[in-house]
Amino acid sequence: MWYLTILAPVLILLLLLLVSPVTVHISYALKENDDSEPNTTLNLSTPGTGVSLSFMWGLFKLRLRLSSIKLVYGTFAPVFKLRARLARRSGSVIDREKTSISASRIIDMYKQIVNIYRATEPAYRYMLSATKLHQFSWCTRLGMYQADQTGMAVGLLWIAKSNTAAYLYRLLKKPSPKPELEIIPVFNARLVATRINCVFSLRSVNMVITCLMAAWLYLKNKEKKFGA
Repeated sequence: MWYLTILAPVLILLLLLLVSPVTVHISYALKENDDSEPNTTLNLSTPGTGVSLSFMWGLFKLRLRLSSIKLVYGTFAPVFKLRARLARRSGSVIDREKTSISASRIIDMYKQIVNIYRATEPAYRYMLSATKLHQFSWCTRLGMYQADQTGMAVGLLWIAKSNTAAYLYRLLKKPSPKPELEIIPVFNARLVATRINCVFSLRSVNMVITCLMAAWLYLKNKEKKFGA
């Protein structure tokens, strides 16, 4: 029965992994002022953007920080440039990434993701229904060339924010804390500054079920499409 002394701890560890929550903290930051060369580079993200993952009640942590995401208009075609860094809980860097992706490649990836999502939507709805939201805040400072343009942009942004929050809250596990939404109009400067913080958690077993369900739905819809 010696093998039980090895098998039992492994089974206990697997059980703990399945029942333990995975906490995800997503932060997005963007600060864009008047650019001396506004037609060549568009910042899509600034330092402060990243994702933190916490496993086993905070025992293990990983952090992916995006130093920058830019859309650079080159001579022939626009290109997305990305800088990222993956670190452990201690702060030691696991990997650094610097890459460039063409706009056409981004569009192709987006189309593939949309097709996969449409085929496996029930799986993701299940995952969201099992997801517990802990914090959702979205603060924006916005200024345009003229005051009337600023007022119109602020109104449209309020509509976008409220609709986005309402859609997410309908799908997430109840109860959820109230969203913290804020828009500050700036009438004496042209700028866009926004910060999003979203913290949520779900159990590993729900992630496993979601992956299995998504794989089954994808294969099922793929066979129907191929048969048609």
